[in-house]
Amino acid sequence: MQYYVGYNLTNQIDVFTHTSGTERRFEKVYERVIKLYKEFDNTFTIVVKNQDQKRQFVNGTECELQISDQNGALVKTKVGTIVDDGSTLTTKGHISFTINESDMLDLDQVFYHGVLRFTDTDSTVKILYGDTRYDAALQFEVVKGASPEFIPSQLITQFTLIGDEYSSSSVDAQPNRNSNSALHTAVYYLTDFSGSIKIMGTMSDGASYSTDVQQGDFYFIDRQTYTSATGRFPVNFTGVHKRVAFVVTQDDSSTVLGGVDKILYRS
Repeated sequence: MQYYVGYNLTNQIDVFTHTSGTERRFEKVYERVIKLYKEFDNTFTIVVKNQDQKRQFVNGTECELQISDQNGALVKTKVGTIVDDGSTLTTKGHISFTINESDMLDLDQVFYHGVLRFTDTDSTVKILYGDTRYDAALQFEVVKGASPEFIPSQLITQFTLIGDEYSSSSVDAQPNRNSNSALHTAVYYLTDFSGSIKIMGTMSDGASYSTDVQQGDFYFIDRQTYTSATGRFPVNFTGVHKRVAFVVTQDDSSTVLGGVDKILYRS
């Protein structure tokens, strides 16, 4: 039997306020980048210490985090929550920050700098250092991929009459994301529809089934036939295709397509 251990940890980072000469034997020797995951609210705690690695009471203070990009442009400001109540040793020096999922919607997946502006109890504004060498910048990395990303289905509602068929535009099947056993799903939304819907595929960039001269670039994938069908009808197919098109043939000879309300497609 295999076991997997997951860690529910407090994301804790030490920062320093200068009180006197630095004792090198107490220097912080390990720096780490603070990872911010785009799909989640990210909470981390900074612990304010002096140069001797001793935690400092910070109750009654204020702390603001300013995050800037590689060009020095300010992209986000967050005010910290003072967890230190001035009496509990376990939370001595603790200040908590939360970077919400919504805060990172407009942030790229790159590295950022963070500066902590600390307002002391006497209203003195100072910088909290990221290490004992007076480096004021914390390092952040915005990343994604910790959880699956929802990709919306493609909506198809427009069809072009070609001969006796109605063809959708060719839809990107995203072959770069799929393996040879790639699953594709379509759902037909029908109202009293009689006829057939076939799926055509192509490996040609930009090919359009609704253009007669390009129909030869397409190959047959699937066909479903319906009689007075109403409801939602899913269809699955596999394979790597650059583009696909949905082609509708009605049982009657009407020049107006009816009964196919929409098609949702996901590669």
